Amino acid sequence: MKRSLSSVAMVLFSLFVAFGGTWLYLQGKASSKPLKTPFEHPFLKTIHEDGKPALFVRIQTPAELQNLPKTTPGGRFKVGAWLDIRLAGSNQLVVSADEVLPKPLGMPVEVASSEQTKQAGLHELSEFYDGLKDRPAILNLIARRPGLSEKILAIWGDGKPLSVSSTLIQSEGEGHLKELREAQPRGLYGSSQGTLIQLEVLSSVGLEGLMDLTSDVLVSAIAELRHGTYVPRIREATLLEAHRRGLKRYAGPASSKETVDELLNAGYDGIVIDNRAILESF
Repeated sequence: MKRSLSSVAMVLFSLFVAFGGTWLYLQGKASSKPLKTPFEHPFLKTIHEDGKPALFVRIQTPAELQNLPKTTPGGRFKVGAWLDIRLAGSNQLVVSADEVLPKPLGMPVEVASSEQTKQAGLHELSEFYDGLKDRPAILNLIARRPGLSEKILAIWGDGKPLSVSSTLIQSEGEGHLKELREAQPRGLYGSSQGTLIQLEVLSSVGLEGLMDLTSDVLVSAIAELRHGTYVPRIREATLLEAHRRGLKRYAGPASSKETVDELLNAGYDGIVIDNRAILESF
């Protein structure tokens, strides 16, 4: 019996030593991995003039975009736009924060025709082109259907309605980001949910330096609570790693000034807000 316990102890000790040795090797490799120079994109230079954080307002109508100020009233922050883009049933690009059309239609946006989206009060992306000229904007691509990337490439680039220099492309799905990176390497891109999860897993064991990040900006969601505080969806270690690599960090949407202040104090560089009245607080 004693010999069996001793054998088990030796096996466990050996496994512990092997794991510890592997972890030390990987940590050494992570800490010695050279850092890539962050992408110096015109979008970032414009929206973060003098290194200041920025606010991005979630926009759903062309009128909201046209009336959006370039800075907060006190000039503390530059102001950009955030548009949720969906590929609807007639292959039209529509701006909608909601996945389902309001009643009485009550159907998913992705199966709705042009007539149905107009009836529901949604606007096609083409209606925003004038307001997006020289306006820093984040296009958040939301689609389960194929073809969204091709539609974006047709309108985004040199001599096209949307400028590469003033647009950041974000999506929780890695597929769209990968396709667009390959087709438009001069574009600025956010981070998919899969990228954040991988980085989270590595940071939980102190190996976040091993991650090969293709993202230019780290974009994460938050869950806001009623009393004005928030629950970050990513670990502090992940934020610190993004900072170490020189990447900007965006989060949202925030519905109160208190949440914006919390996020700024946590070290985020850009805050997405869904209540334009917050701008007046600054």
